[in-house]
Amino acid sequence: AFLDISEQRRVEELSRASQERLQATARLATVGEMASLLSHELNQPLAAISSYATGSMNLLQGGALHDPHLSETLSSAIQRIGQQAERAGKVIKSVHDFVRRRDHAREAVTPRALLDDVMPLVSLQARKLGVRVEVRCPQDLPKVLCDRTMVEQVLLNLSRNGMQAMAEDSPHKKVLTLTVRPAASNAVSRWLEFTVADVGAGIPDAISEKLFTPFFTTKDEGMGLGLSLCRTVVEQHGGFLSHSANQPRGTVFSFTLPQS
Repeated sequence: AFLDISEQRRVEELSRASQERLQATARLATVGEMASLLSHELNQPLAAISSYATGSMNLLQGGALHDPHLSETLSSAIQRIGQQAERAGKVIKSVHDFVRRRDHAREAVTPRALLDDVMPLVSLQARKLGVRVEVRCPQDLPKVLCDRTMVEQVLLNLSRNGMQAMAEDSPHKKVLTLTVRPAASNAVSRWLEFTVADVGAGIPDAISEKLFTPFFTTKDEGMGLGLSLCRTVVEQHGGFLSHSANQPRGTVFSFTLPQS
């Protein structure tokens, strides 16, 4: 008895070819996504480098080399430039790893260390926009297990969005509050909750439904990648990113991370 399997092989070959074409298309789309993510995520450290460089030049023109106090300030600014350049390199590597979807190098880090690393950039924009930043993070909180660079990018994105949500002509005091505390579910599973709260106008319901959709944005210069990336990073850590109305006004974004 003979069994003709030529048709089955032809179907399998067509299926294999189709899968290869889909994979090639996915790789092309990923390259475009990586380029957009890099330009989006590198904007903050590059802006900081430019600001510190401008400040350093002003100090030099003001005779910083002959003034011990100004010389110390100049040295600190140059050190900051090096730190932000290193951060830019880490962002490139982390986004590259993120797009490739491979396991990230995670480490145990204190919540306070995460906040301290992002505060120079947060403070830089806060001064520009006239925003006061409050940090509420007890020193005795346990460490979290995370991809440090990517979680810092989440904190930066949420902080930047919160500050931009508070209009320059707002009659209300502009305050951004960053808080870390044990999550409500901590009795069952070990989680910490990070919140970023602003006192802006809030998010309308029509926009709230699309907030985490890739490439959706309400900003003229935005690309709509920030919140989508934030949610994906948090979910890759097993956590959850959400938002709610702040009282008496504004918005609160919160996400959870596992304890180490």
